Amino acid sequence: MKFIHISDTHLVADGRGHYASDPAYKLKRAVQSINKYQKNADFVVITGDLSDKGDISTYIDLKNILDDLNVPYYLLIGNHDNRENYINTFTDRFNYDSFAQLSTVQDDNLLLFLDTKYGDWHNGGLCESRLKWLEEKLSSHKNLPTYVFMHHPPFNIYHQQMDDIGFDTKQEFWDIIKRSDDVKHIFFGHTHLVVSGVYDGVGYSSTRSTNHQVALLPKDENLYFNSKEQPTYSIVHITPNQTNYITHEYLNEEDIYPSNI
Repeated sequence: MKFIHISDTHLVADGRGHYASDPAYKLKRAVQSINKYQKNADFVVITGDLSDKGDISTYIDLKNILDDLNVPYYLLIGNHDNRENYINTFTDRFNYDSFAQLSTVQDDNLLLFLDTKYGDWHNGGLCESRLKWLEEKLSSHKNLPTYVFMHHPPFNIYHQQMDDIGFDTKQEFWDIIKRSDDVKHIFFGHTHLVVSGVYDGVGYSSTRSTNHQVALLPKDENLYFNSKEQPTYSIVHITPNQTNYITHEYLNEEDIYPSNI
């Protein structure tokens, strides 16, 4: 199984710039790159913060951009998104109790796409209904290798400002995950950073935003962004004994040259 991981597109209304950058342009460039170089991918997943303010026009813009993508795609929502506006635009992409949450089986792997938007603040979490859904999906697909996609990382990533707007239901989430032996890897967004590691035996990965990145060296307690650092998408290959994650700075593709080796 091969897929492309994109995150935090942060589209803005009326094609305006955002943090001295153009999020629509950078997403279009990602789509062009995927169509040209990654057209054998099974799917693309965008792990939330599709829109910066949740304007319905930004979801229409997103749909128009993704109409040019030549592989199937899955979408998650994040803290910046508006669930109602998203659902009203992508009417076929949610299937549980009016949450943007769904599951599918791909190449004998269970894929779980979670809706971690939680209240009206930037922190994420899963309510009782969504936690029940997660537990039921894991229970009804025992012994299938399982890959979880979500916006917020369900643990601290050791970046204080990001951890302050992290995941509020960590314990409830991991109580369910650890009752299953099938979850192999978790893919998330929110961080605007490439983050990878292992938590309690489960691998995890995130990719940069397609628009602006989180600064690693904040000056004070505020969160700082960097729009000059390159956007990325990540290329994921999954086999029965390996999860391989390659992060690609797609705006630099015109600067590649053949090797003399």
